[in-house]
Amino acid sequence: MRRLTLALATGLLVASASIVAKPSLAVAASYEAKVVIVVGQTQGATARYRSDADGTAAVFAKYTSNIVKIYSPQATWSAVKAAAQGANILVYMGHGSGYPNPYLGYLQPNADNGLGLDGPTAGQTYYYGQNYMAQLGLAPNAVVILNHLCYASGNNEAGAGDPSVDVAHTRIDGYASGFIRGGARAVIAEGLNDISYYVDTLFAGHTTADAMWKGSPTFNNQVVSWPSTQNPGFTSESDPSLDHPASDGDVYYRSMVSNQALSTDAVIGGQAAPFVSQSGSYYPLPPTRVVDTRPGHQGPVGSVTAGGGYNYQIAGVGGVPANAVGITANVTVTGQTAAGWVYLGPSVDKAPASSTINFPMGDNRANGVTVALSPQGTVGVWYGAGNGNVTNLIIDVTGYFLPDTAGAGYVAFGPRRVLDTRANGSIGIGGPFVSGQHRVIQIAGVADLPASGIVAVTGNLTVVRPSARGYVTLGPDPTDAPASSTINFPARDIRANNVVVPVNADGTLSAVYVAGPGATVDLVLDISGYFVASGGALYKTLDPARILDSRTATGVANRFSAGAAQPLQVSGQGGVPAGAVAVTANLTITRQSCGGFAALGPTIDASTNFSNLNFPVGDTRANGVTVPLTKDGGLDVIYVAPAGCAADLILDVTGYYLNPA
Repeated sequence: MRRLTLALATGLLVASASIVAKPSLAVAASYEAKVVIVVGQTQGATARYRSDADGTAAVFAKYTSNIVKIYSPQATWSAVKAAAQGANILVYMGHGSGYPNPYLGYLQPNADNGLGLDGPTAGQTYYYGQNYMAQLGLAPNAVVILNHLCYASGNNEAGAGDPSVDVAHTRIDGYASGFIRGGARAVIAEGLNDISYYVDTLFAGHTTADAMWKGSPTFNNQVVSWPSTQNPGFTSESDPSLDHPASDGDVYYRSMVSNQALSTDAVIGGQAAPFVSQSGSYYPLPPTRVVDTRPGHQGPVGSVTAGGGYNYQIAGVGGVPANAVGITANVTVTGQTAAGWVYLGPSVDKAPASSTINFPMGDNRANGVTVALSPQGTVGVWYGAGNGNVTNLIIDVTGYFLPDTAGAGYVAFGPRRVLDTRANGSIGIGGPFVSGQHRVIQIAGVADLPASGIVAVTGNLTVVRPSARGYVTLGPDPTDAPASSTINFPARDIRANNVVVPVNADGTLSAVYVAGPGATVDLVLDISGYFVASGGALYKTLDPARILDSRTATGVANRFSAGAAQPLQVSGQGGVPAGAVAVTANLTITRQSCGGFAALGPTIDASTNFSNLNFPVGDTRANGVTVPLTKDGGLDVIYVAPAGCAADLILDVTGYYLNPA
């Protein structure tokens, strides 16, 4: 049985082949690309693998002096993880433990599809699976080369015969998934052959990863390609040796999972470029799930492990164009093993200074976000909790920004309340929502909103004391059985979530509450802006920046006392310029002495009829906001609770809207 303990000797691929001569390639100008070569614990074969690795290092040395070698018995996970940070190329030789395998009938994300390394007991192989590989923190456009190991290219262990096509393809997809989450854009598995060709071509070939793989002297010209089932936006390829199978009949010794357009020049081009803010207009989408790390859902599959950075491909996935510069989305955490927080931003290579969503154990919690993408079209994720804890993550995209002016533009509004089903509120439709029965909400022409021309709205959706645990979905199309959620909640809670949601052509939205039969909930909806098909403000992306933290007197001088608004200057802070008409941000409440709500807007006092964040005592909560600014670039921020109570508020800006000159 394959576990994160002692390896079985059969895990080593012992088949061999003649060394392929290196192609004659002109040597390009030397780059100081970072190369990491790992030799895992392979018992009696370790010495031979060290020799092979030294030979590979000598080829790399023609092009770069930045070579880090981590060889068994020093090949521990902590050493590999530290060395891999920012690596352009990672090479691994050693045992492989993939899935499916003959030992266990289910995937072990912490043990399968990764590296066999040294652990506490000398001479034993400890497997670190795809959840660990996701923490490697590789450089943008990195390549991983897996050489001489079982399962990675779809193959069986030596002597076990030929796997079925489905098994081989599952192994290929799965073995790449953790490395892709860790930053790789191509994962190459060469089971039998020397990899000198890849070294020379990466540095001197000036081609694409796909052309490099198909140009190898080991190419069998038997390629089968398919969209990767676990790595959206990537293509999986197998090149079985049908004409020359191994002695046991196995043919699966070459594979690659990659972004096929990846250029070799991009691989060795260096570290991530500094973040560059970009302008864009908005294109709404019906809620589209692009990431769901739970088993059996769209990938990359594998929970998020605390203390490591993950980069998920968003551009080019689920209807988001390849040139998108930012997205609006609903992010949900579920299945967390410890209380903590999750950060989302354009990239992440170290512990971030801000957070996006905070949560206790056992609570499915969502947050609506507007977030910039990296130049590679990824969003970075970090889970802050104790070592070894995990959480699952779901990202439903509701729209994207392209670097043009052809899409929708933003118009600041309110904030104003357009729906309150409570008996004492009675704005819009009256009476609570009943589980499984959608209701239509009029948006156009309500509360001084225009009667036509609204493409999408920004705002805040609040659920008030649901009678049963469940979720609510808000969107343009009427449905009683939604495929995604906007806000998740337990019974009796009051909870809010930021929304950026397309509006139906007739100027309406629809909402549905999904819970047990007969359950009811009241809904409140506040609108803070809307998008129009032409005109309006363009969005400008930012790397998240903290501009308010009352714990450290950042932005304001004191903690927030209940009922007393404090002014916050926004323009000139965190990259927001003068003239910005609104910002997107994340608001967090912490250390509150009483339950209540928080709100922010151009002008706020205790009687203002809207909220951004609702909370009890002892629960650090966060919520995304899109909020208009005053002409002077300011905001008012308030904590509303019984007299004498106090709380701390934090605001991290993620972007802003600016009218065209």
